[in-house]
Amino acid sequence: MKRLFFLLPVFGILISCATQPSKPALPAGTFQKAQWDTKAIIRDIKANKSHSVDIEIAGDYPEKLRMDVKALMGTAVASLALKDDDIRYAIYPQKKFFEGKANEGSFMPLMNIPLHPRNFMSIAYDQPMKGTGWECKKDTAGLPTECEQASKGVKVQWTDRTAEGQKKVLISGPTFEMRWLFKPPQTEVQFKDETFTLEPPSEFKTIQLK
Repeated sequence: MKRLFFLLPVFGILISCATQPSKPALPAGTFQKAQWDTKAIIRDIKANKSHSVDIEIAGDYPEKLRMDVKALMGTAVASLALKDDDIRYAIYPQKKFFEGKANEGSFMPLMNIPLHPRNFMSIAYDQPMKGTGWECKKDTAGLPTECEQASKGVKVQWTDRTAEGQKKVLISGPTFEMRWLFKPPQTEVQFKDETFTLEPPSEFKTIQLK
């Protein structure tokens, strides 16, 4: 597959879900602004190939998210900015820039993981998946441990949480698997406006998402 799995040092492609997730409020006492250093191993099950990426995440819940994906040796692979319902992302190896309204198909050119962009924020912030068909289980502290969208065969599992906030997340589906390690978040952060702003490089082709 020429998308993630051309880009599997890159990240993957998104399949479509159903309704757009809402923006829930965080529980009392939970941080709003944070950034994470994370590592992910993404596996193409059909091709039996795996690749590793580093993903830097910045979040200002629930409106803003930034993710920067790098391959080995720090090579830039992709950058993504989500502000409210507007999404923009660049795929550097392809010199393509995508922009439009966030929906279940927004990442089709980039990822092979069927999640609405807002659900990546849900994963980082330990929130249940939002959208049609998701069923979630929680632990005694009220944090999600597993969410499943049976109609798509997709499951998200949180494990190995520590008091400092480190955790592992497994996203699995019929054709892919993503093992995602989150280091403890940095919550004493101040973001500039440009943190969540992404502009197309002059030589990139700009594509409107539908």
